[in-house]
Amino acid sequence: MRFLYRVIAFSMVLGSAAYADDVPAGLQPIGGRWFVKAGEKPVYYYRDAQRYVDLFSYHTKDSNKDGIDNVRLSHDSQFLMMDSQGYPNHPTAVFPNTGNPNTIRVQNFHFKLPLVPKKADTITRVPMGPIGTAINGVVFFNPFEMGGMNAVEGYSEVWLDSCCGHPQQSGVYHYHKYPSCVKSPFPDDGKQHSPILGFAFDGYPLYGPYEESGVMARDLKGNRALDVCNGHEDAERGYHYHVTPGRFPYIIGGYAGVVERSNIHGPPRSQVGAIENNAEGESRLEKVITTVRPGTASRGKTHTIQFALHPDNARRPPVPDGKPIWVQIGPFDAANIVRQGNMVTAEFTIPDDAAVGVLLDCHLEFEDPRGRGSVVFKKNDVFRVVE
Repeated sequence: MRFLYRVIAFSMVLGSAAYADDVPAGLQPIGGRWFVKAGEKPVYYYRDAQRYVDLFSYHTKDSNKDGIDNVRLSHDSQFLMMDSQGYPNHPTAVFPNTGNPNTIRVQNFHFKLPLVPKKADTITRVPMGPIGTAINGVVFFNPFEMGGMNAVEGYSEVWLDSCCGHPQQSGVYHYHKYPSCVKSPFPDDGKQHSPILGFAFDGYPLYGPYEESGVMARDLKGNRALDVCNGHEDAERGYHYHVTPGRFPYIIGGYAGVVERSNIHGPPRSQVGAIENNAEGESRLEKVITTVRPGTASRGKTHTIQFALHPDNARRPPVPDGKPIWVQIGPFDAANIVRQGNMVTAEFTIPDDAAVGVLLDCHLEFEDPRGRGSVVFKKNDVFRVVE
C-alpha cells in the first residue's frame, strides 16, 4: 500500500521547537537530553543542540488504518521505549515486484533507547537485521545483503525503491542508506546542521547529511572528521552519527556507545570493530533507465521530468508496452505520466520544505503482463532539489 506524500506546515503537525533558554511549559526531564510533556498522550521532546524538538508526533499516526499508531512511546528510568509497526508512512514501491519477491508486513517491534548514551571502550560491530530505528519506526539495516556483500554498491547491489528501502523475507521494510523519505521536524535545506532522522541502538542520534551550511559531514577533515562509526562530537550535540550519501557505511559503521542488547536479535556474543567495505565489480541491476532530465528542480514548483529508456530490449528484461503505472523520485510521486516510444514524461510538484542538495533515486513501475505484480526499473543518484 502507498501513502500520499502530504505537505503540511511543520509547526502545525510536528509541534514547535523551543530553544534551551525557553523550555516549553510543562516539560519534565526524564534523563539525558529527553523530556516529556504529560497528558492523555504524552509528547516526548529531545534537546537537539539548543532546541527542544518534538521528533515523533507526526509519526505516531495510524498510517495503515489498522487502529494502531505507527509509533507508541513510553519511558522508564533508563530508557525511552518505542513500540513500532515498522511500517513505512511514505510512498513505497509495490512489493513484491521483479526486483524483490517479498511483501511489506506490519511488525511488532519493541525497542529500548538509552536515555543517557555512554561511550564504550571498544566499537561493537553492527549486526545483520535492525541496527537502529528512524523516527517513523522503520528500521535501519547495515550496508550488507544476506550473503554479506555491499547491498548499496558493487555487483551485490540490491533493488531498493526510491525511498531507499525494501522488505526482506519476513516482510521487514528497512533502509540500507540515507532514508530520503523520512520526514524530520525541520526541512533539511543544507544551510545548517541537519535534523535528526533516527537513533542507533546505543541511544546516540543519527542526523542527516549536513554538518553546516553547504558542508556535508562526510567531507569533514581533521579533528572534525567522522570516525569509522560515522560519528563525531561537538559541544552542542555531544557524540552523534551522520548519514553519508554515496559513501560507505552510509548509515553507521559500528556502535560507538554501549548497545542495548534487547534490541538485537542475534548471537549473544557481539563482534568487535567497525565494518569494512567490500563492494566489488559493477552492479548487476539492469540499466533500463538511461537518463533523467532535467536532473535538478527547485522547491515550490511543478516540473516536467523526462526518463529515457534503453532502446534495446534484447539483452535485458523487456520493458512492457504502455506507460508506467507509477513513477517516483525520492519521496515525490508523479502525475500526468505519458509515454512516447522510449521516452516517459511525468510531472512532479516539489514541496516548499523538500530536502535540498542530496542526490535522489528514481524508479518506474509497469504492469506485469504475466500478472506477477509490477515490473520495476531503477536508477540511482539522478536528481536533486535546489533552492
